[in-house]
Amino acid sequence: MEQKHHNIIRTMIRRRTTLASTLIQLACCVVISSHVAPSNHNVQREVILQPEDRPPVGTAQVCRPRHVHLSIGRTQNTTHSSMTVSFSISPACIDETSAVGAVRVGDVMIEGDPNDVVSYNASRSDHNHYYSDLYYHIEIDDLQPGRKYSYQCLLLQKEESSIQQYLRQDREVLNERIISRSNISTFHTPPAPGQWPQDRSIKFAVMGDLATKPHSRETIWHLDRDKSIDCILLAGDISYANNHHHIWDEWMDMMSAHDFFSSTPVQIALGNHDLDTVHRSGPIEAIDGSLEIGLAYESRFRMPQIQPPVRELASLNLFRRNGQPNDFLPYEFGNAYYSFTFGPSKHIVLSSYTSFREGSLQYEWLLSELQSVDRSATPWLIVMLHCPLYTTFQTHHKEMFTTEAQAILEPLFVEYTVNFVVAGHIHAYMRTHPMAFSRRDPRGPVHIIQGNGGRQANDLYYSDAAEEWVDVRDHSMYGYGKLELFNNTHAMWKWVKTGFNAEGEGGIHDQRFDADLNLHDEIWITNQLYVEEMGVNENVELAF
Repeated sequence: MEQKHHNIIRTMIRRRTTLASTLIQLACCVVISSHVAPSNHNVQREVILQPEDRPPVGTAQVCRPRHVHLSIGRTQNTTHSSMTVSFSISPACIDETSAVGAVRVGDVMIEGDPNDVVSYNASRSDHNHYYSDLYYHIEIDDLQPGRKYSYQCLLLQKEESSIQQYLRQDREVLNERIISRSNISTFHTPPAPGQWPQDRSIKFAVMGDLATKPHSRETIWHLDRDKSIDCILLAGDISYANNHHHIWDEWMDMMSAHDFFSSTPVQIALGNHDLDTVHRSGPIEAIDGSLEIGLAYESRFRMPQIQPPVRELASLNLFRRNGQPNDFLPYEFGNAYYSFTFGPSKHIVLSSYTSFREGSLQYEWLLSELQSVDRSATPWLIVMLHCPLYTTFQTHHKEMFTTEAQAILEPLFVEYTVNFVVAGHIHAYMRTHPMAFSRRDPRGPVHIIQGNGGRQANDLYYSDAAEEWVDVRDHSMYGYGKLELFNNTHAMWKWVKTGFNAEGEGGIHDQRFDADLNLHDEIWITNQLYVEEMGVNENVELAF
């Protein structure tokens, strides 16, 4: 059943002090707590949970906001920015009808839509009932671009007083209403379109196929040491829960153990394992020949949506027996595909599993996005999706989501001079030369597979000799990528290796591997928009 996500109703209260003057002040963030009825369908045989099946209120050992994380908001222009703060509360903590929340940044209060608090339930024949946390997603508007803000997530006792009265309460009265609170954290809003941070470059971390394995934790540990990352691009296959929804919680716990998760926005793409249609122990079952898709993916995250998700039950005919999709799925908008701007870069995130054939909703939206990009303001154009257009590895080599992307998407990427196409899906690493239509082309995109985040790093090469368009490939090491933008014309790509997949590896480190940050691939990239206008050996003039 499709879960309805309504637009956030925001109430802003301003005092004399402006938001700009409250920079770096403590901000308390929470959302109005109200429950969206759990879906009546799941990818397994569903047992509809009655209210008494929920964990009894008051039985939680720890009752505080958890899994706090960020994503870029929908507003990014020259004067205004927005950021979405997400967190969850155990249903064993509270009766959500008796609690209230809000987002407070300085003297600005944002109230969330009571209908936009989400939870879901799931049941399997080989696993006990799962009842999720209550998930809160609050978009903080009217922020200034390129600024730092502090915030804290709170859960408050509900009372009849208005927001105005609440703001006038003294600290003692407010403290009496606090049920629980998170740690204080901070975030930076993105620079305005076309702008650069003062005195520094912009850095994106790129990961894919992360999971919760020992090498996953190793990758995250290294990433947490790199304090210079502005935004994280996660190219799908996030937790590998495979319909074991407690693994989603384990993944969120793993990420929340590190400071970056609550201070750095994470932008995600939909992977096949994020659909939760894969059964670890055998063939999947369905309800009336249909499966629900992306339930946890839509509930736990909130990307800068074009509009709320449209997810229909998917026919079993759209999947292989092991739950892997073999055709496009009825899943539009929401977290499936979206775009955002980060200073001088425009990012388009696509769904490999939603139709992108000509005339489809995603295709028409993509075409409109590409046509509307102002390359004078955002000279860097980056596309992220789960399935790569090109691969040098055996796995998924002739999969339809790859072959059709080559036929349909690549002509658009070449025509509109996309700079990078970032993907996962393959448990290995690959970077191509700039290329177009299976040949090296200085005006074509650089294709990157960064599917070695932690799940595995062992996909076999398709042939012993690399294709002529491949620059670097590897299937023995784990890691993440760093894309650093220096100015309108030059960027640097680095692959940071974080672990070694020794032969017969079973999660044990090779003793010879140096655990410090190691660069395995490092190269300057000239913006393809300008390759005909400048020499590749020209000195790089930084933007700061």
